[in-house]
Order: sequence, then structure tokens, then C-alpha cells
Amino acid sequence: MAVQERQGVVSPNEQLKSSSSMFLRSRSTTRFLPVTFENDEPRYGSSSMHQSFYALQQKCLDQRQLFEDPEFPATDASIGMPRITAVRWKRPKEISPTARFFVDGASRLDICQGALNDCWLLTATTNLTAHPWLFKRVLPEDNSFAAEQYAGIFHFRFWEFGQWVEVVIDDRLPTDPTGKLLFGRSANGDEFWSALLEKAYAKFYGSYGALDGGTAREAMQDLTGGLTEFYQPKKMVGREEQLWDILRSGSEMGSLFACNLKSDPSGQNVATKEGLLRGHSYSITKVHTIVGLVSDADHIRLLRVRNPWGTGVEWNGRWSDKSREWKSLKSAERKQIGLTLENDGEFWIELNDFMKHFDRLEVCHLSPELHSAQDDAVERTGKRYRWELSALDGQWIRDTTAGGNVSFLETFALNPQYTVHVQDGTTGSGIVIALMQKYRRADALPSLTIGFIVYRVTGEDLRQKPVPKAFFQHHDHAIVGGSIFINAREVSCRLTLDAGLYLIIPSTFEPGEEGDYLLRIFTARGNTLCENDAILCFGTLDDRVTEQGKFFDTPRWALLANAFYNRANAYQRLETNYLEEILWEQFFRRPVSSNDLPVVPVKRPGTSPLRKFCTRVMQLCACFWLQSHARKNLGENDRTEQKQAHRQGLERIVRLLLGRIADGQDTIGYEQFRTIVRDVYQWETVYRLYDTDGSGTLDRRELRQALRSSGFNINNRILCKLLRMVVDQNRPQIELIDYVLCAAECRHAIDVLHQDTAA
Repeated sequence: MAVQERQGVVSPNEQLKSSSSMFLRSRSTTRFLPVTFENDEPRYGSSSMHQSFYALQQKCLDQRQLFEDPEFPATDASIGMPRITAVRWKRPKEISPTARFFVDGASRLDICQGALNDCWLLTATTNLTAHPWLFKRVLPEDNSFAAEQYAGIFHFRFWEFGQWVEVVIDDRLPTDPTGKLLFGRSANGDEFWSALLEKAYAKFYGSYGALDGGTAREAMQDLTGGLTEFYQPKKMVGREEQLWDILRSGSEMGSLFACNLKSDPSGQNVATKEGLLRGHSYSITKVHTIVGLVSDADHIRLLRVRNPWGTGVEWNGRWSDKSREWKSLKSAERKQIGLTLENDGEFWIELNDFMKHFDRLEVCHLSPELHSAQDDAVERTGKRYRWELSALDGQWIRDTTAGGNVSFLETFALNPQYTVHVQDGTTGSGIVIALMQKYRRADALPSLTIGFIVYRVTGEDLRQKPVPKAFFQHHDHAIVGGSIFINAREVSCRLTLDAGLYLIIPSTFEPGEEGDYLLRIFTARGNTLCENDAILCFGTLDDRVTEQGKFFDTPRWALLANAFYNRANAYQRLETNYLEEILWEQFFRRPVSSNDLPVVPVKRPGTSPLRKFCTRVMQLCACFWLQSHARKNLGENDRTEQKQAHRQGLERIVRLLLGRIADGQDTIGYEQFRTIVRDVYQWETVYRLYDTDGSGTLDRRELRQALRSSGFNINNRILCKLLRMVVDQNRPQIELIDYVLCAAECRHAIDVLHQDTAA
């Protein structure tokens, strides 16, 4: 939602509205402009926070200058690889005067790998060229070097954790001192779409170096938004029909495939005697069956595989480019299959040989909304793939929602919980569950080891929200499936479930590991994916708080009332800055410790009783004066430093408190002041109840229960946001001002929920 800028004073209520969405938003927002698609046409929202291709392009055209991207500059930082030096950045027209975005369209043979270990990306890009409708989504058709459009700026689109985003780049590309492209390029020296796509993907993740190693299914997902799975062909011996069905049916439905061999211990792309590279990613670009070659019942099942290097070593076994097997086919049939006998990195291999030599098959099934974009293909094939998708995101936070795997039964129930209802009358319904961890590559963090478990449950089991740990301690028999735990970006599994209720528990392998994730559920029919969590609502105030006595009859209230009248204006109204000052002085400013006071030196007195008495009186007076003076100076310095450290939280507290009762006014009266102070006092009282050791802080594990005592029933989503807010303040423990802010945020979130429900 765009907030229009206004001149003049912004009321606390208006500030509250503009910042409330920031609180309810997830931890990380994308760095790029979100894009939605209607009938496969892009729709952009207005945003001053993101680069807009069309606005930047027009500005450059008007000013007759070429775009230079400040967010991904032509520097070593954008390379992100210290071993690569002496880089020269050149625009395509400086490399080739006849530079073009496409030369005779896009082809899988256009893509050649450079000095970057991103074969996994190029493998995915190769697969993308087989889907023109999807290729157009990732590479907009208005990218061009035509004189009337060219401004040195290009744009691409990638799928980012549930939404499409647009990445804008300039066309300065890294070259070596001779002017040759360092990284990905096309087989045609005049064509630059693949090199520019690679640069956009490097910006997407922060640098070219961030692409130095990865999995093809990760890139295939970023280019499609699809669902990823992987198989181990060598372990499927005896299940050839199952593997072939995965390849054949997936190919018919537009799935993308990649494959690889295990890495060599040296870490190098060592070639086997059969011409296959270890630790290298290949794309599978076609599957084909040859019928009746030897007999009418004979079926030869072939895969067409491509090495993104474009040239070099190739498979030299059966059905390789120059093998004798091809001679048994007529030339017309070879042409129909698409056989090319060139050193282009592409070859054919029989299924049995594929299973013998390749260690991993990676699959990306296109998501439901992408299948709907293929209406013409559906009409031609007569097939329609009706996966339906539900998705929710969440967080694992230490001591809150990061309970670890089921081996840790004491903490396992802390993990987020989700329910899926398989509708009645549905027997043996297919479901695919996919769990993806977010932001790890972009933040240069190693992947967590993640996975999930699925339980069959009843309505009675779900009566308590969330399900308590006692259920997991006694219901191992209710487990119906789950994923492996692996340090991959996404894990998934397919299940066949009968009608009923199911509980999904996503987790990290170890307790206390923190991260963000996206949980997606694909079903052949409709599904109801819901968070199984406490209901966000108002509760009851802890009896121990109500028993504290009448606050307005205490001397402390007299001090607060006196502070109000001393600062109120002639109309007995209190301004916002004075409310901040009173709350700070009366509630949040920590007292100066006596240990911080200076030690008053004591001079040994003489032996005369009179002199001894006079000296002691003078020392006592001096001591009182010095301590009073020191306390005053230290108090002023301490107040300034403390208040600066807590200013942002204090300002937010006041905005929330005023926004609820001040009705958009910038000042409050006496009764409104009473209400605000009463609320803060009650929250302070709860805070003291849980600060059992008198340390002046709360542990993060105590926050949920303390808020419940303050009358707020909160769910994991709100609790995680509150804890992230505290963490952002760089405080390991929760101080009183943090707790009051959390309480005010909780009340505001519940108010907003009620307003939305009423509307």
C-alpha cells in the first residue's frame, strides 16, 4: 500500500496507520518490484522503494544517457569472487557492434558456460527455452537493442518465495582483459540474452560469486515457481517403469528435468571413461520411445541430455552421436527425433544406461497457475493438470517456534503446526507437501537441515490449539508420512491420504535453529491448509494484577498526576513529547546504581577529640554534597544515553497508546492520560511478576505467558514478530520498555483484526 506524502504535521493516528502494516508484515520484504499476472500479462504496483524498468528506461531515453545501475554497480563487489581480477565491464555493443538480444529466437543451444560454476543455472535456463510462454514471463519481450528502445537497461523476472519479482540491470557485462565475456554467453557472439539473464540472476542473489555452486532444481524453481523433487536413479533398479513414468508424464505436463553425477573427491569436473562429467549438472530436454526396432513388442526408451558447456566431452556409449545404434533407424525417423551429430554438448542415452551412470534426477513440476497459461497446449493434448495450491509462510525462532525434530519431544510441540482437511468422499487423494527455507543464499547463510512429519488426527486432538506435547509423546502410531531431513532449500514428499484431518509439523533438525520458510500444499482437489495455532484475541487480566490494589489511590499516581499538571498547557492538554517524557521518567529510565558513584576519600584525622569531631562533620557534609552532585550529573548523562537507545521504541509506544484513544488529536486530556498510565502500570506489574530474579529483564521464553497475564492471547505469528522486533533492538533480554511495546503491539494487532472482521 502506497502512502501519499502530505505537507504539514502528521497526526499520531496517521503515523500509526502507516506503520501498522510494517508490524504485520513478514520479516523480510523483497528488494525487487513485485509482479502479478492476469491472463499471463504482467501487472505492476506503484512503489517508490523498488526500481521500475519503464520509468528508468524513459528517464534515460529522455536524458540520452545509458543506464548505470547503482544497486549492482560495475565493481568487484558485484563479482564477489576475489580470485577473479582485472575485470573490465563492457556493454554488448562494445563487445560486438552488431549486438542483439536474440539471434533467430531463443534455443537451448544458445547457452554456454563461462568461468563460473553455475551449470545448475544454465541447465535450468536450457529447460526454460522449451516453454515459450514461460520463457516470455522470465524474459520480457520488450528487451531489445533497437535504437528507439535501447538505453542500456534490461529487465527479467524471477519467482521469489511465493511471488514474482522484477529485476532491473544495466547491460555492462564482466569481461577479461581481451574483451571476452568471463561468464555465461551464447554460442553466437552477437547474441546476449543468456549473459544478461545470468547477470540479472547474480543481482537477484547479490553477486556472481553467490552463484558459484548450487542445485538445478533451485534455479528451475526460481524460473518457474514450480514444485521440486529429486530421485536417485541408481537406487531405482528394478523400478524402471516407475522412473520412466515420472519422466514421460512429467514431460507431457511440461516439467523441467536436470541430472548429475556425484562430485569427484578432487572437486573438479573429472570425466568418466564414458564421457560424463562428475559434479556437473545436465539438462534433460526430451524423452522419446522407439517402438518395434527389433520386434513389435520392443521399446527403446531414450533421453536427450545436454551439457551447458555447449562443447567438450560427451557421452560415448550406446545411442551416443556416432554410435552404431542410430544406423538402424531410417533418416526420416532420425530427423523426426531431432538427432544432431555435432559437438554441441547434446547427446542421447538409453534409460538403463542413464540409471547406471547418473546419481541424481531433479524435477521441477510447474505450479498450477502456470499450467493454466498453457490453454493452447491443453487443447492440443486434451490433458489438463488440476493441481490446486495452498501456501503459508512462517518462522523458526529460538525458544519460541524452533523445537527441532521429533526426537526432541520436550520441545517438538513448539514448532509451527498446520492442518489439512482431505474432504469426505475422497478416497486415496494425492497430496504433495513442500517445505522451503527462505533467504539463505541471498544472506550468504548455509542451508539448515529441514523436514516435516505428517500425523493423522481427529477433531478432539485439535481441541487444544496448538496441539500440546503430550500428544506427540504418545501418538507415534498416528504418523502417516513425512519428508527426509536434508540441508536443501526445499524438501517435499508425495502422499496418498484418505478423507480426514492431518497435522503437518515443519521443523529444523536441531532445536533452536532460526530461519524463515514457505510451506506449500499441492492437491488434486481443493484443500484447506490452516495454521493450527492459538486464536489471536483478548483474554482476561491475571488475578495477581487486579489484586495489586487501586493504583489511583497510591502516592505513585500522585506523582504522575503532578507531572501531568506541571507539563499541561493552559487548556489542561498534554502534548505528545511531554507524554513521552513522563513515561520515560516514571516508568522506563533505569535508576543509577550506587556502585557507579564516586568514592569520597577520607583523610585520617588527628588525635585531638575536637579536631576529630570537626573533621568528621566536614567529611560527612562533603560526602552528602558530592554524592548528590554525582547522582545529578550521572543521572543527566545516563538519562540522555538511555533515552537515545530507547527512543524509537518509546515513540512507537506513544503512537500506539494515543492512536487508540486520542482520535487523531495531537494532545490528550487528564482522563485520557489516566487511561494511558493505567495501562502502562498494569503491564509493568505483569512484567515484575515474571521478573522473578529481580534482574530487570525477562527471558524470551517468558514473553508469551507474560502477555497472556496481561490479557492477550497471541499466536506464533504475532509472537515471532514481537521477538524479531526485540532482536532488532540488539537486546538479548526483554527490558520493561520492550515488554510495554510488545503489549501495545499485541493490543493493536487484535484491534486491527476485529476491525477487519467487522468490515
